[in-house]
Amino acid sequence: MTALLRLWKPLAYVVVALIVFAFVATGGCSNSSTPSPTPSTSPIPTPSGSRAPSPSPIPSPVNFVVMDYASVPPTNDPTFGEIQGYAQTASVPAASPVPTVSSQLITVHCNQTIKFYNADRASAHTASLLGAASGMNWPTNFNNVNGANVSSPQLTAITTPEFSTGSMLPFATTFGESPVYTTGATAGAFYFGDFYDYKPVLPGFPQMRTVITILCP
Repeated sequence: MTALLRLWKPLAYVVVALIVFAFVATGGCSNSSTPSPTPSTSPIPTPSGSRAPSPSPIPSPVNFVVMDYASVPPTNDPTFGEIQGYAQTASVPAASPVPTVSSQLITVHCNQTIKFYNADRASAHTASLLGAASGMNWPTNFNNVNGANVSSPQLTAITTPEFSTGSMLPFATTFGESPVYTTGATAGAFYFGDFYDYKPVLPGFPQMRTVITILCP
């Protein structure tokens, strides 16, 4: 019996050693598993900012209307009656010498640019639409609601209802100037008048007014 125990004792050590080795190799009895690596996220590309388009340059005027009042005599037209204080020039008026203004009807072509200049040293003026022209049937009083207070936006057609340049300062060393407008696409004749010197005016003084005729070929 003693001899048998001596024979089994080393064998038991070997069996125990194998069991311990197997236990260690399999990570013991734990059911934990090695966590999977978290996938890395790709960076979101930042869109490159697009450059805002440059604003279109304002076209130069090709029609020019100069205004003056007290120093300019009126003209009597057989169709429209008394015309006063507005004149047309062939080019941009020079500040020196100041152009001589002769009261006259204005004739322009449609879809062109136009600009107004105040050459009066004594008073501000406006060029304000008073309605479609019909002979001498001028409005009794100045009827444009914008008048001196509101300047129509740049490139507005001068035939737009209630069009007005707004108040243009008197001439000092330079003209009082309006924005650049367009003559629009509507053919016809239109009454224009000045907020300050249309009607009512002092007795004996002519109304500051003209007719702008727009021709469309």
